[in-house]
Amino acid sequence: MCDAGRCYNSSTSTGRTLTKRGRSRRKVHPQGGSARQPIPGYGEVDLQSITSLQDNSPQPTLAETMSHLPSALRGRDVVAVLAKTGEQMLKELGMQIGPGPSGMEQVHAEVLQAFALSVGRGTFVPASPRSMVRIWSLVQSNLDAYLRSTAPGQGADDDTQLARRVRLRTIYHRNVFNSDDAAEIVPGLLSLMDRASERELGYRLSDLAKAMFALIDDVADRFSVRVERERALRNQPGVAADGVIETMIEESHIARRMWRIGRGGSLSPEGRAWAGFQMAEMLCAPIFTFTRTELVTRFGIQISDALFTLSLSFGSIREEDLGKVFLANPVWGRPFVALDSDTLFLPLPFLFVSFPFTIVEGLMAGNDTLNEAYGVARTRYLEDDIERIVRKSLPSARVHRGVKWKDPDTKVEYEHDVIAILGMQVLIFEAKSGKLSPSAKRGAADRLRKNFKALFIEPGIQATRLESLLASRRNDVELKDHKGEVVQFETAGPSQVHKFGVCIEQIAGITGSRRFFRELGLLEQDSAWAPILTLGELRMIADRLDTEVSFLHYLTRRMTADDLFDFSGDEQDLLSMYLVNRFIIDPRALEGRQLLFHEADAAVRGRTTPRSDRSEFATHGPELPPMWNLIAKEIYHDADRHRFDILIAILNQSPGALERIAHAVRRWRSGGGTGKGNTLSSRADIGNRAYVVAVHMASELPGSSDEWRDKARHIAYDLHEKMGASDCVVVLKSRRSRSPTFDGISFFRFPRIGPV
Repeated sequence: MCDAGRCYNSSTSTGRTLTKRGRSRRKVHPQGGSARQPIPGYGEVDLQSITSLQDNSPQPTLAETMSHLPSALRGRDVVAVLAKTGEQMLKELGMQIGPGPSGMEQVHAEVLQAFALSVGRGTFVPASPRSMVRIWSLVQSNLDAYLRSTAPGQGADDDTQLARRVRLRTIYHRNVFNSDDAAEIVPGLLSLMDRASERELGYRLSDLAKAMFALIDDVADRFSVRVERERALRNQPGVAADGVIETMIEESHIARRMWRIGRGGSLSPEGRAWAGFQMAEMLCAPIFTFTRTELVTRFGIQISDALFTLSLSFGSIREEDLGKVFLANPVWGRPFVALDSDTLFLPLPFLFVSFPFTIVEGLMAGNDTLNEAYGVARTRYLEDDIERIVRKSLPSARVHRGVKWKDPDTKVEYEHDVIAILGMQVLIFEAKSGKLSPSAKRGAADRLRKNFKALFIEPGIQATRLESLLASRRNDVELKDHKGEVVQFETAGPSQVHKFGVCIEQIAGITGSRRFFRELGLLEQDSAWAPILTLGELRMIADRLDTEVSFLHYLTRRMTADDLFDFSGDEQDLLSMYLVNRFIIDPRALEGRQLLFHEADAAVRGRTTPRSDRSEFATHGPELPPMWNLIAKEIYHDADRHRFDILIAILNQSPGALERIAHAVRRWRSGGGTGKGNTLSSRADIGNRAYVVAVHMASELPGSSDEWRDKARHIAYDLHEKMGASDCVVVLKSRRSRSPTFDGISFFRFPRIGPV
């Protein structure tokens, strides 16, 4: 989060809080008073201190780095350089935050591969560790120089600033899906066009995708073997190390030559082990190399031939075209290097995860039949998976697909992709399977605006039509889903509608908040905004929030996140915030400030195993006080039509405020305090709603349920008038009750009357 030189990051993160050489700073109140915590669980970082730590020495120009890097590569075995880079990237994949010790990020490795393809195979001289570090430093300097050369000057117009932000995301943002999701989604989506691809290409694109992810597993297995060899060479000199060395010599003529020249056989056991370790450092290429024979054996001739079409050969990229690789790198679509007509080299296997659709789309270029089938497959898979995720994550919901209705005034028919109904809570998901054009990713302002409006603005407009219909509560409109089933909504009061757009790809960190679209002039009314999630992000939310209660609550809070704080970040940042503090923040302390999340997504990094039973009651984020947790659990398993309204109102409250109420109730029931006849309450303002939870303490139980309803209604109306309550939960507690939860509970919804 950033304002006047300050930013915030999650205190749950591990590793660095600023940059590689950074340091954290104590958080202070913006006005210089006593310490406050506007975002519980997060610390404040001074952006000025980050800037002051940067290296201000003269930096090489783009022209200099464009010449120095090819020169450094020509004198080395380029395959060995790429292999060592790929191996180093695999080692650093486990780093929690930022690049690892090499300083290399995926984009650097991609740029290096493009440069290597332009200069040719090079000599058969292996690069020493010092040379590798120099080459890595050069490619990092090259990218830095490019970014400096394309930075907009002072006073740049909005379109120029927009183009800059989009280009930065194109350069750096990777992995629309995690590797597990990609291995499921990509073949699954392409399987919906198997008939067309088999007819047009002679093979199934889904089989090709499965082969690509199988090769990732092969590389991982080979890498594991290599790690075990290195461990033996470092820690077990003697027979074990000699066995590893003999294996390497048998597998590689370069190893035999190095061992002979180095006369490793005449060394002591410890010396041989160390020499073997140094030799192993030069022999990374086998991890990433595949022969045609083994590919045919694994996948058949047609898939093997298709894999070879996804390769570039040395010299296939011209040096004069290298300036284009930062925004349109050819290796994104053709990740293999063809060492010869029968050998493929895959130094960056994670390109299959980062650019799966770029790869397969290249195979369909110019084929109208395939492109049409592909568009249909994207739409169908996206809608299918949204429905699957929603049904799994909200087992109590009535879920409808392809809901249609006709406006009785205009006679225009509208359709909504997926709708979930849980009592008075309605969630609308609009699927947008289109994609950003290559020119948009490179920053073409006119194309960006067109793509953004179609993919990221239209879902909100579509869903708002249904929201307006439900708010009107007219009964002359019938909604039916794709099966012809009538969609029934609760009629006891106005539904609470939560709108979302779901797409396959977006520009993370830019398209996550409505502020960006408002500044572009694409969003005319905030009420027409729907947060945009990618399919991968929706899956991530469902996996991390693996109970119905938390999944629903997150989506209701995500819908109103823009009303609480002005932020620049992606869904990982927001989900991490929910897991840290459940969005229970101080919006007044953040007023007028823009949040910039810095290394704040540690809470959602790595793999997780979600529970199979989503109807189990559990909440994520800060724990509810015991009394309130028991109340929420009992309400969840009750059949009350307002149970989700009650749960949302409770979860929206500060745990501290709930604990103070619980403490007062415990004290009163133990004979202390002055609780009799009193009502304690907590209020949370979220979006245009004011959620109030109140506990009324009575010495005697009401004589009947009607008596309690009247009493609860009187309390709720009083809270509505005095506190502006719009969603009000009233809980009854009596001194002599044996119930650990409540003796009565009621929910009331009112129009919002504004702040008090």
